Amino acid sequence: MEEIKNQKNVTEYLIPSFIVICALALAIIAKAAVFPIILSAALAYILYPLVKYFEVRGIKRIYVVAGFYIMAGIAISSLIYSMFYFISFEIETFQKDWPIYVQKINIYLTGVNEKLLKNYPLVANFNLNDKLSVIIQEIPQIILGFVPALTLLFVVPFVTFFMLLGGPEVMDYILDHIPSKYVELALHITSRIDASLGNYMRGILTEAFIIFSIAFVGLMVMNLDYAAVIAIIIGISSLVPYLGAIVGALISSVVAYFQFGGFMVINVLIFFACIRFVDDWFLQPYIMKRAVKLNPVIVIFSLMAGWELGGIWGVIFSIPVTCILKETLKLAVELQETEFMWKPKPNPTRISIPYT
Repeated sequence: MEEIKNQKNVTEYLIPSFIVICALALAIIAKAAVFPIILSAALAYILYPLVKYFEVRGIKRIYVVAGFYIMAGIAISSLIYSMFYFISFEIETFQKDWPIYVQKINIYLTGVNEKLLKNYPLVANFNLNDKLSVIIQEIPQIILGFVPALTLLFVVPFVTFFMLLGGPEVMDYILDHIPSKYVELALHITSRIDASLGNYMRGILTEAFIIFSIAFVGLMVMNLDYAAVIAIIIGISSLVPYLGAIVGALISSVVAYFQFGGFMVINVLIFFACIRFVDDWFLQPYIMKRAVKLNPVIVIFSLMAGWELGGIWGVIFSIPVTCILKETLKLAVELQETEFMWKPKPNPTRISIPYT
């Protein structure tokens, strides 16, 4: 009887395990097709509390989602229209001035290479000047390589719309088809993950938008070329911890050096040091105060692992995945301590009485 019961317990997990394995295999094989779904799910997850806020007040979900898309479309169109002048002008200027920048950079690299050869003759074997010149000339092609990613701007909102309409139906379907004894545990796990992951994702998007706005205004005041494009790059890179101000400082310093000279580089570095100070002491304590706390070593390891697994998108999603894994591990440890009595006995309190 016991053997039949154990066999039944094993067989009831075969189909769910098979489904999970097939889903993982599909995600690996067809990752180009699955990736927009992941982005759409992340966007729907971020926007869901806003939809729920109006839904609980008696407004139908279809009206909430449609109204939100209309308002978001108007706001985004206005933002694109207001920045179109800056971006189009900067792209045209970039096409005209890029050969001049390449010439200046080659002159600068030649001077640096001559000094290195004079002081360190072994450097001649590496042909640094030729290699760097080839990389610089390929930068426009590298930038154009990101153009196909713009199709995500049309695919992701379309898929997100239907995910928002579905709402919690997917979670309800899963809960209806798992054993009753695991429903409470599943709800506890999802609520814990939702609390940390939701706070982090909404907080990091707010932080990135604020940094983008500050950088755009500051670079425009300094009259730096390509201010809008650089600010957009800074905003996107701010989705990765510690990266936004560093990327902005590097790109802006190079542009400032060839546009104004060395004195402007100091102003640029001071400006981005101030952005970093504002981010560390004002934005993160208030925006990210309820998000999951991660050790800097874990953050760096997660970013490196994300780069190895998924490139730049792997880096962007590495911290959210780490948030999920951290909460899952914490819950696993708590279950082990409560269900299997792994928690050690507390040490007796020792009172130290000073000698008098």
